[in-house]
Amino acid sequence: MAALFLFSLAYPAASAPRPYHLQLEAQPAAVFPYLAKFGRIEIDVYPSGVRADTIWLNGFSRNGADTITIENPLARMYTEVPLSQISSLLRKLGTIGSIEQESAPVKVVATRGKVGGIAATRYRLMYGPTAWIDLWTTNTIPENPQLRRIINDLVSAISPGTGKLAQSIPGTPIFVELNFRRFKKIALVRFKNFSYEAADEKDALTVGSFYIRAPLLDSLWK
Repeated sequence: MAALFLFSLAYPAASAPRPYHLQLEAQPAAVFPYLAKFGRIEIDVYPSGVRADTIWLNGFSRNGADTITIENPLARMYTEVPLSQISSLLRKLGTIGSIEQESAPVKVVATRGKVGGIAATRYRLMYGPTAWIDLWTTNTIPENPQLRRIINDLVSAISPGTGKLAQSIPGTPIFVELNFRRFKKIALVRFKNFSYEAADEKDALTVGSFYIRAPLLDSLWK
């Protein structure tokens, strides 16, 4: 019994993940013009899930959930949208043509480097000599299943074939840049900051006080 007690003191981290807070920034309006109304999207990643804040709507999704909760702070309303619908919804709102959507990488080139001072690997998904998507990931920051799923959905909305390949790339995604014929050097997702503190995690992944559930996503656009 004494040995078991000492073991539990020596390995406390085994029972719970270490708190952390990864901050990213997304600006998808260049590819999905309809999203321009939301402005810059601030993404906060915690051990338990992911939150996104815009000038109009906010949203969060906990690890393992099949939905994302969308909030309208002004109207004090919220609803839940299946994550499986994100790619198709973005594809309808975007300006991606059939050439990009039907393309698939012919090869992947990995190069080590740094993003924001953090050791990372750039996976360049090549479609030709002048067309690629750069996906930077790191093993320094714990992997988050909801972040990976959301990033994969974003990439899949541009090119379904690319989304399938992106699922197999290891590490935590912290920078995504698009370089296609009509989209030159478009940074869809940027790294902002990382720390081992998550004091606001519970509030970030919980529906705000006095919110009313809306029956449809369209109700939040108004």
